[in-house]
Amino acid sequence: MSRPAPSPLLAAALLVLGIAGLLPVGWMLARLAAEPEALSVLGLGGAGADPRVMGLLGRTIGLGLASSAVAALLGAPFGFLVARTDLPGRGVLRAAGVLPFLIPPLLVAATWTQVVSLRGAPMTALLLGLSSAPVVALFTARAAERIDRRREEAALLTGGVRAALRLELPLLLPAVLAGAAFAFLFTIQDFALPDYVSSVGPKFNVFADEVFAVWSVDQDAAEAVATSVPLVLLTLAALLPGLLLMRRGALGTIERDFEAPRPLPLGRAKPIALLFALLFVLAGAGVPLGRLAWEAGGGPRGWTSEALRAAFARALELGREDLRDTILYATAAATLAVPLALALGHRAERGRFGRALIVLVVLPLAVPAILYGIGTVLVWNRPLLQSFYASGGLVVLMMIGRFLCFPTLVCQGATAAMDARLEEAALLAGAGPTRRLARIVAPPLRPSLFGAWTLVFVLAVRELDAAVIVPAAKHTAMYRVFNAVHFGRDDFVAALALLVIFVVVLPGLVWGLFSSRRMEFLP
Repeated sequence: MSRPAPSPLLAAALLVLGIAGLLPVGWMLARLAAEPEALSVLGLGGAGADPRVMGLLGRTIGLGLASSAVAALLGAPFGFLVARTDLPGRGVLRAAGVLPFLIPPLLVAATWTQVVSLRGAPMTALLLGLSSAPVVALFTARAAERIDRRREEAALLTGGVRAALRLELPLLLPAVLAGAAFAFLFTIQDFALPDYVSSVGPKFNVFADEVFAVWSVDQDAAEAVATSVPLVLLTLAALLPGLLLMRRGALGTIERDFEAPRPLPLGRAKPIALLFALLFVLAGAGVPLGRLAWEAGGGPRGWTSEALRAAFARALELGREDLRDTILYATAAATLAVPLALALGHRAERGRFGRALIVLVVLPLAVPAILYGIGTVLVWNRPLLQSFYASGGLVVLMMIGRFLCFPTLVCQGATAAMDARLEEAALLAGAGPTRRLARIVAPPLRPSLFGAWTLVFVLAVRELDAAVIVPAAKHTAMYRVFNAVHFGRDDFVAALALLVIFVVVLPGLVWGLFSSRRMEFLP
């Protein structure tokens, strides 16, 4: 196996990881260590834990478990159907099934709550589960495609489709659980969707909401960090098993001389399976997009094409700068993050201390987005750094630090599936580490690299929780929509939301038009 030597790109990646990703986390820990009395906010005294804190913790855990269960129940069968069966139109459905994840959760909530009157905890869990179900579907589909055909054919010969399913389900379970773990992670860290759903009717507080409230009211960094401690522990409880299961689910079904499996016949179940897949896409993407288009065209006043065009014209006029800044920030973050992630992911897979490196890379993800935004403010809000603190450069740096773990994991997994002998041959030929990455490793990983770029771009455009903390990040389209849906619902807001969604899906559309290969989001 090739042992990569240090390279300038790897050194730059480690430097950016330290400054953008780890420094805000370390700064918050330092503030808490300097003011340990702030932990009293959790009520961990001799009389026991504060009932209010325990209530918040219980609601957050319950919400995470409920939404991840919804995501697994919807995403696992959908992912298997579009990846491994003869479902009609499965290629189109597979691409459309990613849309619920691409649509910002706040917009899913803002539309569905206008369609049905259900609010509170049940609606919050359903909507978060619906938004994160594509994550489970992607993990499931990826693992299902890696089951060797010879195993499956042997099971089919001995017991038919039922025997094949009994063989495959245990192999798919790690991937399903990994997707559910990440769904749990996204749920417990989400601030905007629970806040919006409970803005009308009974309030449903969760820990992310509490951390935001503490910072907004008191601007007390130590107290905000202390308040988030249970949320950090919950995040770690989901993240660490999720990473282990992701690795096992992605690579556990691959064998030597692998042969791709054939589609399983659905038989009489085909109409039911097709209906389920269509409802999955309709609920996650069709309803939000349809409702926004209806509101943009006039809604209850009467829908007209003229009103729709006027709404888009107004959205472009008033939100042009926010959309421009959003695209620039997300593009810069994704473009800078991918080469850094390639160096980090390759080093983690081929070099020594790979597991320790991955722990450092994912550490910023263990910190809730609200708290990560607070840490960014603490680090950079200083008199000598005010010009950078108020600039878009801080937004790009924050997005890189926050999301660098995702492309790194993608690159690590893609490197693991690549034959190391190619790199060894280049090493013997005298190629340096940077040249090997550029000439040997990167070309066959192109679908994964563009998938990693798209993933960072999508997450950066969707990012809202950290944006509500960092002043420079408030000049984005999602923050403008966040303010507008709370304080003024009109056709302009719906049109701007549709423009945001278009920006999110644009990279996938471009790839689909100009490439015959499928984009890879997972290892």
